[in-house]
Amino acid sequence: IHHLYELPSRFHISIMIVEGLLSILFLSFLQWEKNHGGVHAFLPPSKPRECPIIPTLAHNGLLKHVKIVAHDLWGKDEIPKLEHPPDNVDFVEGEAQLVLADDNSISFTERAEYFRRLALERGCPKAQHSYGLLLWSGFGGVERNAQESAKFHAAAASQGHLDGMAVLGGCLRTSTGFDKKKKKKNNKNNVKLGLELIEYAASCGNPTGINKKAALLESNGDDYGAVELYEACLHKGRENALLLLNLGWCLVHGQGVAKKNAERGIELWKLAASRAPDEGSEEAAWHLHHELDRDYPKEALQWLKLAEDLGYYDGY
Repeated sequence: IHHLYELPSRFHISIMIVEGLLSILFLSFLQWEKNHGGVHAFLPPSKPRECPIIPTLAHNGLLKHVKIVAHDLWGKDEIPKLEHPPDNVDFVEGEAQLVLADDNSISFTERAEYFRRLALERGCPKAQHSYGLLLWSGFGGVERNAQESAKFHAAAASQGHLDGMAVLGGCLRTSTGFDKKKKKKNNKNNVKLGLELIEYAASCGNPTGINKKAALLESNGDDYGAVELYEACLHKGRENALLLLNLGWCLVHGQGVAKKNAERGIELWKLAASRAPDEGSEEAAWHLHHELDRDYPKEALQWLKLAEDLGYYDGY
């Protein structure tokens, strides 16, 4: 009887035949895939995007709340916006540049008034963001005004400006620039919306969103997590001057890194300063002055002059 177990049954023979046929078919498919590009040959070529695909509903939902905040901040005044916004553009980002068609140069000390006019008269979201930054820092001869800063960032954010969204998120989270009477009433909702705006901007790879998210990690003691965000953004080529300043600081002072790397940190500060007058360039120039003053006094003096031209003086 034991010999019966050593002989394959008809059923087993059938299974063996089927397995053999499947193996042949699989090998044939692999050869076809190699020659024809596989299943991807049937798909349309993908288009490169600067921003990861974010659910449109998430964007539109946040934008609805942002517009409510903007109307609250601007009150009876009309919120300036572009008369003809670009078609098929979900978002904009970045700071305004000092560029004129007639090639007349605008000095760094004149940039605040230039950005203000673009922000109000043309409704340029980049200019609204840039002017809002100056209203917060007080650089460029502008008197610091947290409420006005929040207003202009809200105006930019209401037009889908990612940097404006991130900064407005910070304002909402800390109740900066909002009416004191309304702070307690809307505090929980504002904090929630603020964190959502920061997360949304960061998820799009926006450097201001990354900076805000990294600051939250640093405030919770996660310096290494913050550096990872900075490095990832830099690797993708999406960095701004402030991110270069922040990462440079971490490298020079050994914050959130396994080992200090002052040389690389200083190079990042130089790159940040080269993007003047963007936010972060003035402070980068100031730190370069202090780091290089002993060994390279002439170069350090040049960085000091740039910092002062941008409005950054000792005591900030």
